[in-house]
Amino acid sequence: MSKAILITGVTGFLGSHLLKYLLKYTDYNFIILKRSFSQLEKIADEINNKRVDYYNIDKISLEKCFEDLNNKNIHLNAIIHCAVNYGRNGLCNEVLQTNLIFPVNLIELAIKYNVELFINTDSYFNKENMSYKHLQNYSLSKKSLVLWLKYFSSKIKVINLILEHIYGEGDSEKKFTASMINDIAKLQKTEVDCTYGDQKRDFIYVEDVCSAYKKVLEYGQQHKFRYKSFNVGTSTATSVRDFITEIKKLSNSPTKLNFGAIPYREDEIMLSVADNTELCDLGWKPDYSLQEGILKTIRETVL
Repeated sequence: MSKAILITGVTGFLGSHLLKYLLKYTDYNFIILKRSFSQLEKIADEINNKRVDYYNIDKISLEKCFEDLNNKNIHLNAIIHCAVNYGRNGLCNEVLQTNLIFPVNLIELAIKYNVELFINTDSYFNKENMSYKHLQNYSLSKKSLVLWLKYFSSKIKVINLILEHIYGEGDSEKKFTASMINDIAKLQKTEVDCTYGDQKRDFIYVEDVCSAYKKVLEYGQQHKFRYKSFNVGTSTATSVRDFITEIKKLSNSPTKLNFGAIPYREDEIMLSVADNTELCDLGWKPDYSLQEGILKTIRETVL
């Protein structure tokens, strides 16, 4: 029986990087769930890799996917759930379908078909002491999912990864880091308006996040537990002002940065930083400094 990992959300920023990383650094086969109309630019090479198979879940039910794998004598060692809807269009139903109903259906089938491990992707937005009205639909749906994951952990091992502020090449230009790199390093706009930039974030390069997934995947296969949560970050807080200034410096951009031109949001998160002790205890560490990560992102984005 061949071993395989099922990954959701591979056409997105994190999922596409993760698929590429795990193909390179593990010997698993990979099953991906997508829609027939999904944009495949980010995984154009990987979709044709002989170790990758896929199901269009708008054409076939989730259960049929699991039945088909079972009939092919393919055993899923783990499921890595990366698919997400941030709720920027304000439609609660779509957010709940993607962030709650879909993963609950997925984990129920994982239990039925004897999958050993379910790895969930969570965000620093959803820490217990934080409330972020800007993406409230997203945050509420993800917090609800964690409650369900803890419930299901009596029947399947669950790892919840709480990711800090990821950045890297290929992210949506609607997101903060990608928009800053695009406007300052690539387009080199005359001026860019910003907040004062005193918010502090734990910025982590996407490849370091992928190596964290690999490490917890190994941990989940080798150890007995029911539910584990790991914070994924560098443990260093960097101000938004310093991050933006670093982009300008490393790209040698003439763009004028207008700090203070944009007000803070009403519920702005002023500090988020990971306590990554437990993850580091597994033998993981970030390989990229802030400067190295930004420079690599600039090079991949501008070229």
